Amino acid sequence: MPPHQYDFEPYDNAIRNNQISADELHRWAERSAREFTDRLAVADAGQSITAWTDQLHRARTAAEFQAVAEAVVGDGNSGLGALHQFLETAAEWCERHQEPGIADHYRVYARRLAGLGENLTNLGEDHLHDSYLRARRAVQPPRQAPGVAPSPPGTTPLRRPTR
Repeated sequence: MPPHQYDFEPYDNAIRNNQISADELHRWAERSAREFTDRLAVADAGQSITAWTDQLHRARTAAEFQAVAEAVVGDGNSGLGALHQFLETAAEWCERHQEPGIADHYRVYARRLAGLGENLTNLGEDHLHDSYLRARRAVQPPRQAPGVAPSPPGTTPLRRPTR
């Protein structure tokens, strides 16, 4: 089937009455794009995220957790960054194909995704900060009360009088 030509004949009545379900739209698009998708040499887009999720299960420390999370949701070459770029590219495609309204929607979602990325980056930093504070408290010896001299080794410390 040549590009931009669709076989609507069996569906003309549904199209005329604007009674097209999302499932039908997806089936039509799948059939129309089959020749194109059969040539795609790209693996399932979700596979890389699934692999990172598996790595997250293996993380033992907050630092290991953050290393994985940063790869998926951090700045730069993260999965979230790649998805943002995908949405921007989709917006550009729509503009080139005279669909400015749809392009605007893709850009709105790209901006929302960027905001989500910032929030997730802040969450990761908060998580690390809290983890290091907890670890620091866990290894510090308990402090003695102010005004009480340390007891010599082998003796019982004096108790402060109670009031």
